[in-house]
Amino acid sequence: MQFSSYSYLLFLAAAVLLFWALPVRMRRVYVLVASLLFYASWGVSLVVLPIVISTVTYGCARWMLQRPERKRAGLVAGIGFVLAVLVYFKYRVFLLSGLANLFGWSGSAIGGPLAVVLPLGISFYTFEAVSYLLDVRQGRVKEVKYVDLLLFVLFWPHLMAGPIVRVRELVPQLGFQKVFAGPMLTAGVNRIALGLVQKNVFANSLGGWVEDGFVPRLARANSTIDVWALAVAFGLQIYFDFAAYSNIAIGSAHLIGVTLPENFNYPYWAGNPSEFWARWHMTLSRWVRDYLFFPVNAKYSGRKGVLYLSLVLIMSAVGLWHGAGWGFVIWGAMHGVYLAVFRAYQSWRGLDVPGAKSGWAAGLVVRAITLVGVVAAWVPFRAASLEQTAVLLKTMFAGMDFRISYSVNFYLVTALLTLYCVAEPWLIRGLEGIEGRAKGSAAWGWGVDLVLRPVLWSLAVVLFLAFDDQDTIFIYFQF
Repeated sequence: MQFSSYSYLLFLAAAVLLFWALPVRMRRVYVLVASLLFYASWGVSLVVLPIVISTVTYGCARWMLQRPERKRAGLVAGIGFVLAVLVYFKYRVFLLSGLANLFGWSGSAIGGPLAVVLPLGISFYTFEAVSYLLDVRQGRVKEVKYVDLLLFVLFWPHLMAGPIVRVRELVPQLGFQKVFAGPMLTAGVNRIALGLVQKNVFANSLGGWVEDGFVPRLARANSTIDVWALAVAFGLQIYFDFAAYSNIAIGSAHLIGVTLPENFNYPYWAGNPSEFWARWHMTLSRWVRDYLFFPVNAKYSGRKGVLYLSLVLIMSAVGLWHGAGWGFVIWGAMHGVYLAVFRAYQSWRGLDVPGAKSGWAAGLVVRAITLVGVVAAWVPFRAASLEQTAVLLKTMFAGMDFRISYSVNFYLVTALLTLYCVAEPWLIRGLEGIEGRAKGSAAWGWGVDLVLRPVLWSLAVVLFLAFDDQDTIFIYFQF
């Protein structure tokens, strides 16, 4: 059941209705069973792995809490096991293929048996397990019950592709003590409706053109305009696709009284590389910040060269986390370079002190360079090979071919969705403002619940059905 499917929407409706019908004492186990059923709908065998990881994580955390003098051993054992599982399932073929190329091994030597199905969501729930172990080691959280840790990992709204949560923000909500209230329903349905439109209308509308444009054999046939349009289109597709998943996840959790962290905040409005990562995949960004950047900064404070290099290396690892391929590594490395150069620029201009601000002209230039860099980085992320990446980037920056090779509709739809991204903050805030003013009015307060919201929900349903494509899965499911 993927989030944009009819089967998931039926599952969600039934799960929510039964949840509120149950007494509080039964809700925790019920949600755990519902989460297991949801994950098992993709394959019954998939359920085993997150349970094993949760069990080992729970045991190592208990070891650290009961034997403080051996905390380091428990941490190394727990993280080592979790990462070993991740490497086996996600990076085994990638690593052995690299070794084969390096040492000239034949393909048959590493073939057949290495083809292992990638468990859905493994990159996300392994990061959550690691964060719990690190938080226990650092004294940020105490021991949690085994069933709560299982539910923390398996909670169905965030299981497949985030948002990446922390034990201390989710587990306290797993008592499910809240009493049903109307705002839970409206907030949840609002987010789900927005997510369904983002997925079916926006992301899927671009998907076919992007798929055709990134066919490897067509790499050299694309003009400069084609490649820039394809890079922008993929940047929009992946944004709307992942934001859609996050909105449906957050909305699904709202319906049973659970608040998940936000994952996107209009990322293409970013004024610099640091701000982009404060707005894009926010829960991953804070994970990287808290568990990688901050420790490195603390250890090498004052050694700018080391810090800049660490930015590139850490972001390269973030790229590798997304997928087992050199294109992902290059994407991450490019963002690492952007961050390092921006930090160096801030230091040079004296902007790395609290309260310092650059002029509007300089800020506009940095914003433009940031957007160009972000769009260019999507090319290796989406391209099928390093050769294709090189051809496309060369065409983007060294080509002078301004013909168009695809349907005019492709360029028009890409331009319209780009304009939507520009207007999106004002549209959302405008709707929220209308709702707030109407609710504050005795004469018009009824209009929001009885007219405006039903009209918008109905429009979302019509668009969802009109643009429905059941064969299109969420992009981040492959990670």
